Amino acid sequence: MDIYIEQYKHEYKSAINELISDDSFVRKDIIVCLENYPQYGIIVRDGCEVLAVGVFNGIDKKSSMTLYVKPSRRKEGIGTILLKAIEENMRNSGVEEIVCDFKANESEKLFLYKNGYRKWFYSNFMVYTGEKLTVDNCQIMSYQDKDYYQCQKISSEAFHKMRLLVGLESTLSSPSEKQKSLYKENLKNIFVLKQHNEIVAVSILDDNEIDSIAVAIDKQGKGYGKKLVSYSVNKLLDRGYEKVSLWVVEGNQAKDLYEKLGFKTVRIHEFVIKDIR
Repeated sequence: MDIYIEQYKHEYKSAINELISDDSFVRKDIIVCLENYPQYGIIVRDGCEVLAVGVFNGIDKKSSMTLYVKPSRRKEGIGTILLKAIEENMRNSGVEEIVCDFKANESEKLFLYKNGYRKWFYSNFMVYTGEKLTVDNCQIMSYQDKDYYQCQKISSEAFHKMRLLVGLESTLSSPSEKQKSLYKENLKNIFVLKQHNEIVAVSILDDNEIDSIAVAIDKQGKGYGKKLVSYSVNKLLDRGYEKVSLWVVEGNQAKDLYEKLGFKTVRIHEFVIKDIR
């Protein structure tokens, strides 16, 4: 077996599409990652055949990575070779902590645990396929750049509270010019709900996914989350999507709301983490 490891090139895209034939969710995830971060992609091939692919998503101190090995060639050490190559590239790029997620199963769990990863949390991937939802009268409008600091505060405090409630370590995130700039570039996908001209909740969309919903911690339990989720679903349906998806951490009470609105869990992923400093 002549194994070669090399950086991903665009001409490998069709081979990777064929390689990941057993899981369309993983195929889409890896292809999108490679399109956004081609410089961080790695492939493993045996002659002309692509056996495995991996990619990491940027060079923040905490960054995520994903990898895939052809099912018929697993347990030959190919995954370990690829994983070590990705980790080395991440370490050399200044990444200190790696996040990885996978559809909960013993095989991948044992592989990652064996290589030093530890459990972080479980998350539910939920999908809505129904009709448009009823939205009670409320003031929902597009995000503006001047809203950044209020929206950042709401999101930071809401997700900090949620993480602590489900037993995860957490610190409040701080506003940054980088994030402010990213929000500004994404104006069309961010919406705020106001009550008496005060922002009380914020929603961020990404393609057909509700990327995040956050309600100010002193305004929770008043129905604002339901209104903004319903509005977000309708906005995506209006854009032509037939399915609306979102992730919710296991133990987060918001899952009950999503189920009542018609979302169904289609996958449960385990998220793992590893320090590579």
